[in-house]
Amino acid sequence: MTTLTGTGTLIRFILRRDRWRLPIWILGIVGFFLLVAASFPSIYPTDQERQARARLMENPTALAFRGPGHGMEDYTYGAMLAHELMGYAAIATALMSIFLVVRHTRTEEESGRLELVRAAVVGRDAPPVAAVTIVIMANLTIAALFAGLLQVVPGDYSLAGSLAFGMSIASVGIVFAAVAAVTAQLSESGRGASSMAALVLGATYLLRAIGDVQENALSWLSPVGWAQATRPFVDERLWPLTLPVLATVVLLGAVFVLISRRDVTAGILPSRPGPARASRTLTTPVGFALRQQRGGLIGWLIGIAVVGMAFGSLVGDVEAFIEDNPQLEDVLRMAEGVSLVESFLGFLILVLSFLVTGFAIQAALRARSEENEGRAEPLLSTALSRVRWLGSYLIVSLLGSGLILIAGAASLGGTAALDQRDPGLLWGSLGAAAALIPAMWVAAGLGALLFGFLPRLLFVPWLLLIYGAFIGLFGEMVQAPGWMFDVSPWEHAPDWPGIAFLTLSTALTLALALIIIGGGLYGFRNRDLGTA
Repeated sequence: MTTLTGTGTLIRFILRRDRWRLPIWILGIVGFFLLVAASFPSIYPTDQERQARARLMENPTALAFRGPGHGMEDYTYGAMLAHELMGYAAIATALMSIFLVVRHTRTEEESGRLELVRAAVVGRDAPPVAAVTIVIMANLTIAALFAGLLQVVPGDYSLAGSLAFGMSIASVGIVFAAVAAVTAQLSESGRGASSMAALVLGATYLLRAIGDVQENALSWLSPVGWAQATRPFVDERLWPLTLPVLATVVLLGAVFVLISRRDVTAGILPSRPGPARASRTLTTPVGFALRQQRGGLIGWLIGIAVVGMAFGSLVGDVEAFIEDNPQLEDVLRMAEGVSLVESFLGFLILVLSFLVTGFAIQAALRARSEENEGRAEPLLSTALSRVRWLGSYLIVSLLGSGLILIAGAASLGGTAALDQRDPGLLWGSLGAAAALIPAMWVAAGLGALLFGFLPRLLFVPWLLLIYGAFIGLFGEMVQAPGWMFDVSPWEHAPDWPGIAFLTLSTALTLALALIIIGGGLYGFRNRDLGTA
């Protein structure tokens, strides 16, 4: 028996387990971005309108979030697709790869199922190789679908450009499949492995953003930067795709080395032994829930603060760019009386709120994991009430997400205030963040409501987050109708409220969040444990 014995069997087993999950991921990613691409000809039917869009995209905000503007002098539908959507498509495929690889490696190991599988005729390296193989196949399928379906989408997308677009996106997903395989060897938990891989994704995207805005070599430290360097629909260059191939080979080699140096269920980075006596905080439901999620809370807090500081340092580039392009001043301003710097910061805080909402939902739904894994029932068989138990996870979710967003806004606004010598930017950033907190709580509260009544639908809060991010980032671009903006809770916060952040709309959003949270607590109190 070799270390790869049983790989084929595991591949078939994964395909059987994920017979619905894989198509949903693949078709969801491809379908979403194809729908946006198909809308371009009706929204920007003439060369003049496309060039006006190109001039709008020539600013530091677009460079930071969308990437370098290749082909801006002739902004075809293909160039628009590659510039404005490739980075987001790359993030989606990377997240898909991370979640799937961790699901079939570290999560299986953590649950004890992998040990039973390894007791059969299965080699040591077979599980990670099978998982990575499936994810590579999924990414190549995404590339093939993009290449083929873009030929029938209105917009005259060339075959060469479509191939380069699809392969570039797939290359990012493949690299992060290998990254997730490495983090699965480092961490003892699936949650930790996913968080570490996602942190790498965020760090590399940040490097790409800073490198593109400041026009330096930092972009070449990011797989997303490598993908965008292929310049689809402009003058396709495939040589940058050798970089993700080399990175994947190196990372998979590291997987084989790491897996040979640890025991089953153990991680290269072992958990620290706890103290002999528990602290008093662990005797309370809130203290216990906080202890369970302390690592994630600290990681998110530091990560968002670093992201805020990095983007706050780009504020000076906004002013310099507008000096060279004064015609864009009216286009980039969000509201009357709001400066360009304030508009830039308001947009960045909105993006931060989307990111932090991920923590809010994840923390709120931790209660479902505790229930599924059988740890909730022993606790609830004591004098601990269901409302207190579930409420402890919601308190961590709500207060933790608010703290993280405020920390990110303080880092962003403080850096901008120092750069511009304007303390008002700090206070305005904090006010803008505070105005967005109720929207995040609506998403977390929706998770609590479904946990109380329909636990099978706990994916819906994530769909709300995706919808809100789509409307916030792409709504104006695709000319979405007004009612679509009204559905998103993030759209009811003022763009730049400063200190006076509690408007009627934010108060109503907060009231909605509290009502649905109360509904979730009521529903959980009256249903059976383990009911799905």
